[in-house]
Parts: sequence; structure tokens; C-alpha cells
Amino acid sequence: MRRFFGEKNGDKIVIKGDEYNHLKNVLRLKVGAEVLVSVNTPVEYVCEIVSLGKNGATCKINGEHECVGNPNKDITLFQAITKGPKFEFIVQKATEIGITRVIPFVSDFVIAKVSEHKKDRLDGIIENACKQCERTIKTIVEDVETVDSIIEKFKDYDIVLFANERTDVGKEITKLTKYKKIGIIVGSEGGFSQREKERFIDAGTVSVSLGRRILRCETASVAMMSMVSIMSGN
Repeated sequence: MRRFFGEKNGDKIVIKGDEYNHLKNVLRLKVGAEVLVSVNTPVEYVCEIVSLGKNGATCKINGEHECVGNPNKDITLFQAITKGPKFEFIVQKATEIGITRVIPFVSDFVIAKVSEHKKDRLDGIIENACKQCERTIKTIVEDVETVDSIIEKFKDYDIVLFANERTDVGKEITKLTKYKKIGIIVGSEGGFSQREKERFIDAGTVSVSLGRRILRCETASVAMMSMVSIMSGN
């Protein structure tokens, strides 16, 4: 069955906007077709289309089940902002890998403009990634922050891992299953200044090496998210 995101309205679900356009004009689904619909909760609904209107499809709920593709750990990626296409790629992969939220921030060597990141476009990317990986709860992308503001958030996490080139892998990286709330810090195209690295370490983060080679920022993000997700049991 095809997957969609919709809005629950009593005992019915309505599919609107781009999702409705895809349902009606691309897939050409008709009344009576069965679909799977997510409403950004742990539950996935088995539905039947009962009407196709001007602005949306109304669906009758025939059943529901818990979605096994949702994250079971609360993992946040603190991502220094990158150029638009790279950031979109990172958000897409974060959703597929099982990251709960992405918090972009401005660091010393950031070259991208904050305005490059369009919320509506990112939401579409996240929804498509959720459908592809069979996840019903969308990754949250928060507003752009500063180094100061993200450091303030570190105290709310069980552990924060910092992708830091030229360092040894932290011992804690092999014990991630015991943590429920994990933070990951990854730099932009220009990396981090020495001052920022020292501030992260002073704030109690664990430096983690991604190997002997220097990776592109988007590669580093995917590598770090994948490693943490797998080793934490997410």
C-alpha cells in the first residue's frame, strides 16, 4: 500500500496539500483504494479513501498498528549550517537513520546563509524520507542557534559526542546502549575553530574520531549519525 501523511479528524483522516496532489494526480488513486497514513504519531493507520474533494482526500480508518521504524532513542544532531543542498541531504539521511531532531547552528567558519534553509521544502524532504524508511514520526528541524545556545543544551543530554578530526575515539562510544538521550556535534564545510573545539571539550563532550581521513561535512554527518544509531541500539 502507498504511504501518506495526513491529519486525523475524529474517526477520519484527511490528506491535503502536496500529499493530496501526489495521491490524486500522480498515483491517480480512486475512492475505495487502501492506503497507509501517518499523522506524526507512533501509530500508522490502514485507511480506505472514501471521497476525493477539491482540496483533499477523506479516508476511513480500518485499522492501526505501532510503527517499528520509529526511533527508540532520543538522538539530536547539532549541525553547523551548510550550503542548502548539503543540509537538505543531511536532514534526509538523519530521518532515514532515525535521528529525532536536527539543530542547525552558526559556528566561526560557517559560509552558508541562514536563509538558505526553507522550512516548507525541508518538511517535504522529511515526509518523503519517512515514507521511504517506513517511519511515522517526523524528524524535527529547529531554528538556527548559536554555539553559546547549543552549549547550554548539552546539560540536558546523557552524553554529547563531538566529531573531532585528529583525535582518538572516546571510550564511551562503545557503551552507547545505556544512554537514552544522545547529542552529536558535526561541523560545516570549514570545520570548527580551535576556540570552538576547546569550548565543546570544556563543556563535557566526548571527542570522537571518524578515522584517518578528513571527510566532507555531509559525509561526516552521515557516518557519525549511523555509528551512533547502530551502537546505541536505535
